[in-house]
Amino acid sequence: MPEYSGAYEDQDVKVGHAGLYVDNVSKQAVDADTIIADIILGGKDNGKTLINCEKGIKSFVKDQLAKENNHLPNSETGVWIHYLTEGIIRDFGRTWDETPVSLRGKATPVEKARSKGKRSLNKKEKNELLAKLTYAFYEGDVNSGKITQQDAFASMSEAAATKKELEDAGYFVSPNKTQGIALFDWKREVLSCWGDDKSKLKIYSKHSIVPTVPNLVGQGQSKLAMQGFNKFVKREMERSIVAGMSLADDSKWMAKRIENWGDVSKHYTAKAFHIAKINQSGKMRNRYFVIDAIRNSDKAQVLLLWDKNGTDLILV
Repeated sequence: MPEYSGAYEDQDVKVGHAGLYVDNVSKQAVDADTIIADIILGGKDNGKTLINCEKGIKSFVKDQLAKENNHLPNSETGVWIHYLTEGIIRDFGRTWDETPVSLRGKATPVEKARSKGKRSLNKKEKNELLAKLTYAFYEGDVNSGKITQQDAFASMSEAAATKKELEDAGYFVSPNKTQGIALFDWKREVLSCWGDDKSKLKIYSKHSIVPTVPNLVGQGQSKLAMQGFNKFVKREMERSIVAGMSLADDSKWMAKRIENWGDVSKHYTAKAFHIAKINQSGKMRNRYFVIDAIRNSDKAQVLLLWDKNGTDLILV
């Protein structure tokens, strides 16, 4: 048995048959930012396990844990997988590359659409939804007697609930009338890497760079930490130099795809990684792998771009 290192000195622990355990579940030994999602899930029907256990255990899991109104999944399989997942995270700092089906719960139509990389509303429908949030949209009909004020307020509430459902599913409902619903709020994600410094967006607008999949890699990480591999994300990646990349790629994945990555990493400090397009006539079909970085020599912000053929470009 390994010697006690004192790692739990400040935590409430208890002794179990296999060692020390954190008594309070909220006091995880693993920092959430260090959890690596690299265990390949695979097809949902490819693995079957028979659990032989005492009758009381099965009854407690199936009839109580999976039935009660709590934070747990509402199926017996879901409860087993939930605690297996939490145990692996606690003991090994690892988890699945995507959420197991038994832990996902019943997805709403909006959530299903986003998981497939689909935009739930078109631009016209989105603008009408936002208009319905204000009383001015109904005022003419109220004044003419077509609807009552109560009807208007009810419709406003319904529109607000629809907008929240879209945002909870991960969509970005842009207030700009010329833009539709987006799968990502790329500006917000860029700012999150720069401490909310809005000046860091200027280089994007200067060169008409629009990330279609922002923040492929979390700050300071060497592996992918993106928000789900839905069909849209996969299509965008396949159109770039990082085609074929997966969550299982090791820490040298960048060097495998960019020939001069060793030199790049010496002269630049990466802040964020994107798949992006150039929003200019004749250039919008191409996808670029973009590194938003600091140039070490003068601490200036630069965008490093590679097209699908590996041709590089530096924008300042």
